Amino acid sequence: MGDPGHRHTWRGRLLLWLLLALSPALAPAVELEVRELRDDPPVAEVLAGLHDHRLGPAQQRPYIKQATRHVQWWRVTAAEPVDAAGTPRLVMRAPFLYGVEAWAPGAATPTRHALYGPDADPRHSHRALVIDLPAGIPAGEAVWLRVQGRSNVVAPLSIEPLDQVLSDDLVYVGWRSMVFTTLAVLAILGLAFWGGTGERSYAYFSAMLVCAIGYQAAITGDLRWVPGLDVVFGAGPQVNRIFGGLGVVCSNLFIASYLALHRSAPVLNRILHVSTAIAAFTAVGAVFSGSPLLRLSGNLALLYSAAVLLVAATVLSLRGARAARVVLASWSPLMVFCGLAAAEMMGLWVGPTWLEEGLAGAFVLASLLLALGLSDKLLQLRRDRDLASRQATMDPVTKILNRHGIEERLFKEVEDARGRGDTLSIAFVDLDNFKDINDRHGHSVGDQCLRIVSWRLRNQLRRGDALGRYGGDEFLVVLPGHDAQSALRIAERMRVSVECRPLSMPDASVAASLSIGVAELAPGESMSSLFERADTALYASKAAGRNRATAASPPEGLWTT
Repeated sequence: MGDPGHRHTWRGRLLLWLLLALSPALAPAVELEVRELRDDPPVAEVLAGLHDHRLGPAQQRPYIKQATRHVQWWRVTAAEPVDAAGTPRLVMRAPFLYGVEAWAPGAATPTRHALYGPDADPRHSHRALVIDLPAGIPAGEAVWLRVQGRSNVVAPLSIEPLDQVLSDDLVYVGWRSMVFTTLAVLAILGLAFWGGTGERSYAYFSAMLVCAIGYQAAITGDLRWVPGLDVVFGAGPQVNRIFGGLGVVCSNLFIASYLALHRSAPVLNRILHVSTAIAAFTAVGAVFSGSPLLRLSGNLALLYSAAVLLVAATVLSLRGARAARVVLASWSPLMVFCGLAAAEMMGLWVGPTWLEEGLAGAFVLASLLLALGLSDKLLQLRRDRDLASRQATMDPVTKILNRHGIEERLFKEVEDARGRGDTLSIAFVDLDNFKDINDRHGHSVGDQCLRIVSWRLRNQLRRGDALGRYGGDEFLVVLPGHDAQSALRIAERMRVSVECRPLSMPDASVAASLSIGVAELAPGESMSSLFERADTALYASKAAGRNRATAASPPEGLWTT
């Protein structure tokens, strides 16, 4: 491979492989002419050409869209003869609920095709109806299609060789598998996050993805292999309208909750309620009726919601909201594709053949980006929870543990010491004459004195020791791994650190001292007994004139936890 000649050889082979792989895609498309006969006369008359004069004008693009009649005929001809040697197939993409009877040139009987039911063809994927053309399309001949079903779905027509049809089927199945797997996994993750946090936005996110899966499956037949679903999805357009309406409702609720629109943009939130109500009406109405008005209301709700959500996300993004930027990045492509698809369903235009798969890809992209945004929100919730937990155990004046926090820490250290058979001591520390300091200098200076004392005490402790404000002018020090004598030496250092120099502040300079009582945990001793002995030692220091540290006497009798 290092030889230049070999490199050129491999490059040539690679180029040849690419050309072979792309040859079906690069092959010139067969130009088709599609004309409709808005009537359902007898088959023999149609095939004999007796109604050719009634055919509509040729469409600019070859597609079938049968929105006004339930049954009618279509004639498909080729600009040039189609040779049978290439095993050509007439491919009708995105057939939805259309049922087709096809008369190929030279065939005496029709072939029947549908996405659902007994006419479904298991040899091909559900991306299209594939019609065999055993004789090709000779010059002057036509393929006649009798199409049943009324729908605004655009079904493009093309002539493709069998090899390309099979290749496209494989690509389509792989793509749709990726789409549905991604949406399903994200929906499950959303439910897990909702169960773990109770945050409703995760539930709305999962419900939105479930509706997206249902809508895509109803439109394209992805789940027709599941027993019973072929009957449900193939019965009419009601199912996809239900999923579509519920999807708009869930997406509106999700975005409103995720962006907290009720606080950040209350006016837009109220406006969004209107489209949510319309979408809900569409979903509920589709259960009882197949009226075309429901299709119109559903598409209008989708377009209306898309506009409101994009405006809300843009406004909040300009205000610096991080969540809004995530919505804007994820929702913009999806809303563009949804808007284009809705406009096509409303008959405003005819989109490209890749619009359906572009919509599915936009769903996946939006879901992945929103999942990342929700993960970021989950991290923020955890940070907020940790902050609240710290604040619940933190003294606001000294920024060390409060009474609840230091008692929790002592309980943990006592359990660990008993489990390891190790020593543990505590020290009760009292700031002498603190009431006089408050009376003379005020509470602001008193608070500053407590902060300075806590700093000096902390400087005498190891990393594994704990310090907390027990209340008023009292501190509790937890000293794991220290016996009474070692704890007494630490207490003496703490006392000296406060006495050695005044507590200096911008408003005052205060001389201070400490009285300390030290007690070591005895085997089998309860925490209340340990507290009582340390407190007794503290009062002994005060009674002896303050500014000293005293060790408690060993416990008498037997204590149990």
